[in-house]
Amino acid sequence: MTISKGLCLVAPLALWLAGPASADVWDVQGDNDDSNETDNQLLHGTTQTHDLGVRPGPVADQDWYLMPQKPYASYEVILDGTSGDIGASGLALDRIATDGFTVAQTHTPAMADSPGYSRALRWVNPMTPVNEFIRVSGALCGTSCGSDDVYTIRVRESTVYLPRFNNAGSQVTVLLVQNATERPINAILYFWSASGTQLWAAELPNLPSRGLHVFPLVPTLAGQSGHITVAHDAGYGGLVTKAVALEPSTGFTFDTPGVSVPY
Repeated sequence: MTISKGLCLVAPLALWLAGPASADVWDVQGDNDDSNETDNQLLHGTTQTHDLGVRPGPVADQDWYLMPQKPYASYEVILDGTSGDIGASGLALDRIATDGFTVAQTHTPAMADSPGYSRALRWVNPMTPVNEFIRVSGALCGTSCGSDDVYTIRVRESTVYLPRFNNAGSQVTVLLVQNATERPINAILYFWSASGTQLWAAELPNLPSRGLHVFPLVPTLAGQSGHITVAHDAGYGGLVTKAVALEPSTGFTFDTPGVSVPY
């Protein structure tokens, strides 16, 4: 079969004239994600690619997300994969309070001492279920942004779960907490009975980069057993934990490594 040179040029030319395809279906609907009335809900494991193409007006685009959170848990939102025109300066990744207006937290670089093109939010929700918002705004290209000005947003629950500790009988459990990140972090240790009743909680503030904290038996937990959860702002996989139950009479130890929710 013979194909002429003219026909060979048709498909590439048509693709070039069409321009880049829109990455952001959440913008083009009547019920869009341009405000705190968004229906786009983020959950553990969510990964979405969006653009910051200019909105009618012209108005610089911003993307809003619902961010539900369970209590005694921690979360991480990463913004990466930014295209060049979005820029590092000005682009904001914010956590917005339940009122839809108050800025509860502003971003930091996803990695300390990096150029900052990738952003991160990392936090602990210590007490009650809440429904907050995440907002992305302030791209450098402003009202010149097109559908090729894209980023990716990724969401993880970062809580660490240890399914066993035992201070009953002759056993004593020691909890080891290691900060595997390049920055100081904060954590809250929650001790639960086997039936899910909270027995005790302890804050672990300002654990230095690569620091190790050994948490010994405390009187409140003597004679108790159950499980442990650790909420922290280290980010997903940034905190390494292990509970070691010691049996003094035999010298045996029973190790329980902490695990993160898979995705």
